[in-house]
Amino acid sequence: MLVGLPAPSEPPDRPLPGELAGSCSHGYNCRCVARHFGLDPASYGEVPACALSEGEYRQLLIEASQVQDQAKQLSAQRDAVGAHRAYGRMREIARELDRTDLELAALSDLAVVCYAAGDLRNARQCAEAVLKAFEITVAAIVHFGQYAELRMIEGSREVADRVLVNLSIEEGNTARARELIAGQRARAAFRKAAEPGQYPPELLDPHGADELELRILDVRVLIADGELSAARTALDSILDALSRLAGIGGIRDQVAGLEAMALAERGRIRRAGGEDADADFLRLSARHDGPAAAKFDIEVAEARAVSGDLPGAIEAIVAARDRLGAAGLSGDVADASHALGFLLLLHGHVPQAREQFVHAGQLWKANGDTAGLRRLDVALARCDAAEERWESAYAHTARARESAAASGERLECLRADFLAATVRYAHGQDLPAVLDLLLPVALAAEDYRFRFDSAAARTAWASGVSGPANALLMGLLTQLGEKRLIAEMIERTCAVGSFSGASIDLSGVVPSLSMTEPAAGERLPLAALGAVTASLPLRLAPPPDLRWSPSSAMELDRWLALAAERYGLRREPAEPVPTWPVAEDGRETFVLRYADAGHTYLSWRSSADPDTVHSHPIDARLVGTAREFLAEASPTPHEGESVADAVGRAFAAFSPAGEQRLARSLALNLLPADLITRLRAASSTGRRPLLRVQPSPSLAAVPWGLLALPDRRPDRVLSPGEEGGCFDGDERILDIADVSLLAPAGIARVSPASDGPPVYLLDPRIPGQSAFGELGSVLGKQDVSSPLIRHLDARLAEGPVRPEVTRGLDLVRRTDTDRRLLADLLKEPCSRLVFAGHVSVVSGAHGAQTALHLSCPAGLPGTAAPIGAHRPFTAADLALSEVDTMPARVALIGCASASDFGLAEPFGMLLAAVAAGASVVAATVWALPTSAAAASGDPMADLIIAADTALAGADPVGSLCDWQRDRLARWRAGGGPEVSPVFWAGLTCLDAQTWVR
Repeated sequence: MLVGLPAPSEPPDRPLPGELAGSCSHGYNCRCVARHFGLDPASYGEVPACALSEGEYRQLLIEASQVQDQAKQLSAQRDAVGAHRAYGRMREIARELDRTDLELAALSDLAVVCYAAGDLRNARQCAEAVLKAFEITVAAIVHFGQYAELRMIEGSREVADRVLVNLSIEEGNTARARELIAGQRARAAFRKAAEPGQYPPELLDPHGADELELRILDVRVLIADGELSAARTALDSILDALSRLAGIGGIRDQVAGLEAMALAERGRIRRAGGEDADADFLRLSARHDGPAAAKFDIEVAEARAVSGDLPGAIEAIVAARDRLGAAGLSGDVADASHALGFLLLLHGHVPQAREQFVHAGQLWKANGDTAGLRRLDVALARCDAAEERWESAYAHTARARESAAASGERLECLRADFLAATVRYAHGQDLPAVLDLLLPVALAAEDYRFRFDSAAARTAWASGVSGPANALLMGLLTQLGEKRLIAEMIERTCAVGSFSGASIDLSGVVPSLSMTEPAAGERLPLAALGAVTASLPLRLAPPPDLRWSPSSAMELDRWLALAAERYGLRREPAEPVPTWPVAEDGRETFVLRYADAGHTYLSWRSSADPDTVHSHPIDARLVGTAREFLAEASPTPHEGESVADAVGRAFAAFSPAGEQRLARSLALNLLPADLITRLRAASSTGRRPLLRVQPSPSLAAVPWGLLALPDRRPDRVLSPGEEGGCFDGDERILDIADVSLLAPAGIARVSPASDGPPVYLLDPRIPGQSAFGELGSVLGKQDVSSPLIRHLDARLAEGPVRPEVTRGLDLVRRTDTDRRLLADLLKEPCSRLVFAGHVSVVSGAHGAQTALHLSCPAGLPGTAAPIGAHRPFTAADLALSEVDTMPARVALIGCASASDFGLAEPFGMLLAAVAAGASVVAATVWALPTSAAAASGDPMADLIIAADTALAGADPVGSLCDWQRDRLARWRAGGGPEVSPVFWAGLTCLDAQTWVR
């Protein structure tokens, strides 16, 4: 034995390799090695460690181990100053012992400490020094045959390598990061394949914690490449795996650190997309103390400021910054100053904000933090724009764009370009040049939205990122008079609506819980979905390629190609979907589409001249006023309002005078004069034109047929009650046109079921619900003399219906009308499906969770949480199940069954039926009162009869509009509540016959 080291296996009788020439190291090319082999020591070097006794050597080695443990604890507590001091002592001991393995361990850990503190320059120097020393040390190990020594330095190489991975990601060099990660995985596989005992257990990753750290690094690469959806999915999987390792001794601290990394990354993804990330950061703050908690306290404080507590947020950030500064975490201090500056700027305190940004920049510059300096340029550009220092703002945006381009991070390039466009737009100079920047940015930002699997994440991204870009773009296009591009942007916005996902089993047997991913083509076990909306395997598809008209492609096509080139978008070539109106049966057809983008924008076209562009902005205040009028009149209950109170309020608003005022106010605010002129001209030919409307979310509850037609426009803002001066009579859209809703062009519709008997699901009995309860009967007591039962008996006299019955009364209030019966009925030929019952949004605000309330017990599988003994049947259940062939014509008579267009994503039961094959769907845009609200008659039965009759006829849209015209005439003639528009004006047809693929 040499002092503290195993002897070399071979005497040093060979020439030293070039990289070792002239070197002298304890245990390798020193005099004690010569003495060990009985060689003349004269030609060998002498190092201090050669003079140590074995006891002295052991004592220093024990101290080194203790100091390393202390340093690691300080590092975990984010005490950079203390950690630096401890690792400094460890390096002194390493030099006294001449132990390269200890020196490399200290340097690699120091690289981690420096990186965590934001000191990127020293982090790189430490990591690169480790790798350089590693190469030389390996040469010595091979020369002298001491392969056991390799195991002592292998871990330091891996730690340093991971620091370089993170630095590569910071610099945007994701290709290099991937290369380094692949190298780590290859070496890990080599170690695991070695003979037992060749490597210590900690290098073999027996529990998979090291691999989870590599997966977190994979996530950071995905984020840098803009793959936020894949990153979010991977983080959820990583956190689940870490939770299973949390109780294993020996790796508990490592797992806690990895969980903190994963939660922080997920929180930042959520915040980047506009989601609430407080839960992740609060968990992190609660689980840590000292400087570690301070970093996460800053994230939480930012949310406090957004909620209105600016003084409290500033106080919390300053306190956290002081703790971080005391710990020597200069990078985190810079982040804190940047956060302070951002909040101050947001609240208009520009000079104070600038001071904080400059302070952050000084630290980033000292640390060599390129990404931080890019953030500084972005921040200072915003300050300059707020103070109208345009030249300085342009200089900062130019540097930010150059830095983003050098980083290669697509999302950073997008953000920098959006900043530049925002500054130039605010300056108001060279608006065409602003368009060249902004249009590709807005298209790319919208494309990124569809990369998220979660509906909540997509909605948050639209709210926080793509929405603001789109709003700025539409304002710019309006200023430039680019009517064609405005219209095409509206077309593109309105084309979204198709979903994709795995299928699920609705056979009625609850599968065993399984969280494994389904293989291609397999159905997903429904129990794995439970009631967690975020886990639904539904993904919103981007809009398809579109074509403007038979003679003209979309002008947006070249801009989409430019966005794909600049920001790395994937565009698969596909057959373009038509967007233009086509005349039917010789009558002129109009298409009217709306899109919300800050303000609301509309475009309309006619089958007579599909290439002519008509587009108009509607001020957000006008839309807001229209929504206020509509909310007051609609029978849909407000939050906290009972159904009875909502119905009473609606009937009060729908007095003859109130209804006319509503119809006129909505028309003045929402209908363009040129469209009204053309509709009147088309109707004068003797054949009513067809008006197809695709509303924006803000206008989803508008009863379009009821709107009055102005004869002139006001030249000033009208006071309430003055709108009558714009009308010579009481002409409504229904008087001159047939009206229907229009399905999004992007929905891929399958072929409908073949023709057969009609299917009726009428007022299903809901398990656990009283007939008079919240989910009770919508039809009330029926008997053989009731209008609806007589209608059903007449249908039976014409031919068979499904379910098979001998009298109409047996079709209502059944207990077996659940999802199993629906699936069985739709396997057979079917001409139409008529549902009348309860429809509701059962969870969240996303379309995939609107539901029909069938007779389904809670024990049946489904994606909605049970309501007592009942489980609703959601649009997700329909879209993901094998119930994929709806009849061509469907009626969904229930509260706001046509509310899809008002949801964050327009895909509820209405459009799920279209995707499953329906070409015409009758539905309602607001809540329906039951017939009990009318003193006489049975208006609910009348509505169901009208819908069934229309769907059975040759022209469902025209037939339903004829019935509504009859109701309108009776209402004008002084009819009672049973003919009030409250009952019938919300009913409409979604006509999808020529508007889906």
